[in-house]
Amino acid sequence: MNELFDRADLISRYLRGDLTAAERVWLDQWLKEDIRNQQLLDALENEATVSNDLLFFASIDQTAAWQKINRRIRDSDERSNQNFFARYWKYAAASVVVGLLSYGMLRNTYKVDRLGGVALKKTMLENDIPPGKDKATLTLSDGKVITLETIKDGTSIEQDGIKMTKKDGKVYYQVLAGGDTKNIHYNTIKTPVGGQYTIILPDGSQVWLNASSSLHFPTVFAGNTRKVDLIGECYFEIARDRTKPFIVQAGKTQVEVLGTHFNVMAYADEGNTKTTLVEGAVKVGNETSSKTITPGQQASVGAKIDVQSVNTEEAIAWKNGFFQFENQDLGTILRQLTRWYNVEIANEDQIPDSHFTAVIPRNITLSHVLQMLEMSGELEFEVVENKITIKQKK
Repeated sequence: MNELFDRADLISRYLRGDLTAAERVWLDQWLKEDIRNQQLLDALENEATVSNDLLFFASIDQTAAWQKINRRIRDSDERSNQNFFARYWKYAAASVVVGLLSYGMLRNTYKVDRLGGVALKKTMLENDIPPGKDKATLTLSDGKVITLETIKDGTSIEQDGIKMTKKDGKVYYQVLAGGDTKNIHYNTIKTPVGGQYTIILPDGSQVWLNASSSLHFPTVFAGNTRKVDLIGECYFEIARDRTKPFIVQAGKTQVEVLGTHFNVMAYADEGNTKTTLVEGAVKVGNETSSKTITPGQQASVGAKIDVQSVNTEEAIAWKNGFFQFENQDLGTILRQLTRWYNVEIANEDQIPDSHFTAVIPRNITLSHVLQMLEMSGELEFEVVENKITIKQKK
């Protein structure tokens, strides 16, 4: 992604007349590499043309996207705010950058109407699918199931000396004075396909659940450890407690921490379980061995444990309201889309070996996501009866 931003920055400064001599040499060389590069630059120098096509990006609900970001900022302390802006200010710009660098394909692929907007294909409009949203069920220890999106903010439920409160779209757990801390009771929060949710556990740890995920946890962390069971994907911000390690069990993978921020992706259809560390330290193990990873590393656990350095922003983009793909294969991208938009792939056995780089908001409809992917490659997508069909462009 850095190369993409660097290229866009140079083009932007060329248009302002701010390039150095060395940068102008680089730009000239890039223009000679492909005739489409020169066509792109010519188009970007045409103010009227750019104004027309940028209306496509305006069609995205930017207000809703930034409202979501602002809510996350308000939920953080001042230091977290600074880290947030340092890490995520470029997310909003990224979608526009990707679009601008795909500009030549855009004008050849889509009809521009009289108002200057980019017209969605008819089949996409007729079969458009909204994005997922905050929804989940909470199963209590007595078997009672609560549909969280149907209860009002401020609603509280007490059971076994534990108080559960829905506040600002999240579920908070609190151990009441005199509550039963000896007998262990378990609850399970589960998100469906097309759902996500956030929960604050009894120890103050905060967990974000991605679509099609579940977390099984005790209502009180008694004993010497704090252990939860995960299916799917969660991002964890663990409250520090040196006397009680926090343990995430995801199938045969076990992640042990004292207090830190990390993501665990353990979907069955993704193969190995992947743990990505944002800050702190994490010990990741399977049934035979374990390894400790440091911030910026990801442990992939199967029969063995492989550790590599990764872009953590890509791994946790979902939690911040974005899809982020960096040279990602289409199969992996489509699996994310099926979980978030609750769709199927009609010709799953014919997915081409295509790779994409893009940052796309998760609060837009499926048609807009597919349109952005079409802008970046030689494929086109159709949505019929809740199924995506992939075709080679003619």
